[in-house]
Amino acid sequence: MLAGGKQVIEHITRISPTVVALLLLLSLVNYFTRGYRWHFLSRHIGLEIPGQRSLLYYFSGFSMTTTPGKVGELLRLWLIERCHGYSYTKVGPLFIGDRLGDMNAMLVLCLVGITAFSGYLWLALTGCAAVLLLTWLFARPAPLISATGWLFAVTGRNHSRLFAKLRHMLRMTTNLFSRRSFSVVLALSVAGWLAECVAFYILLHALGVDVTLQQAIFIFSFSMLAGAISMLPGGLGGVEAGMIGLLMALGVESHLAVTATAIIRLTTLWFAVGLGFVVLPFALQLARGSTSQSATIDRVA
Repeated sequence: MLAGGKQVIEHITRISPTVVALLLLLSLVNYFTRGYRWHFLSRHIGLEIPGQRSLLYYFSGFSMTTTPGKVGELLRLWLIERCHGYSYTKVGPLFIGDRLGDMNAMLVLCLVGITAFSGYLWLALTGCAAVLLLTWLFARPAPLISATGWLFAVTGRNHSRLFAKLRHMLRMTTNLFSRRSFSVVLALSVAGWLAECVAFYILLHALGVDVTLQQAIFIFSFSMLAGAISMLPGGLGGVEAGMIGLLMALGVESHLAVTATAIIRLTTLWFAVGLGFVVLPFALQLARGSTSQSATIDRVA
């Protein structure tokens, strides 16, 4: 069988419930830490949304993690717009801050573990340079605003309102990158994703794979960074290939590498998707209630 399919199944069935519970718990630490980061960002740009609502919207977005076009992030923005009346121009920077928070956390964790994989130094530095460039462009968006103006002129100055809103949104992103706010965002992001790295380390040792914590951190964070840069839905394919390849580069047998990758993705990505679908009906019910209330007000008016 491909990649020792029979052996993979045997390894999966031998993982103790205690280890699985610990992996899921560490995933929850990641989700709630990043959910709090989302709430922090929303308050920082002036959105008055209760903390429980913020978490509900954030977790609901997990349901669409594996769909193309970052639909999960768009769903979160739609829920805020529908339930609280904030315009997409106002909430748009949330998407940017959330994505860049994750990518910069992966950058930091890659640098923590890079000495364990010196042969991949140039690849890691290339990815880090791409993340830093992207962060700088949104922290100092003058070039992007100029590019928007150029695109507006090229299109014959059509859709002026759309381009005006885009430029306004780009200016608002600078609020996310003050020293204090970005330090908080980065600290929360690193803490959340470090929990997942520790889960990966625990899983590998439960499978009998002898790796250091530093190696586990690099394998997980580098693979996630590669998946994020690829823009594939949920990093599908890219993350898995990165994890398996880096584990095999350490001399781990292919069936063990596939097993570890399958389990960690089940307890991180697919666990998040499952939680998203559990809470999504509650968020949609709030959205429908807000729509009905608005319609009633309109009729009375």
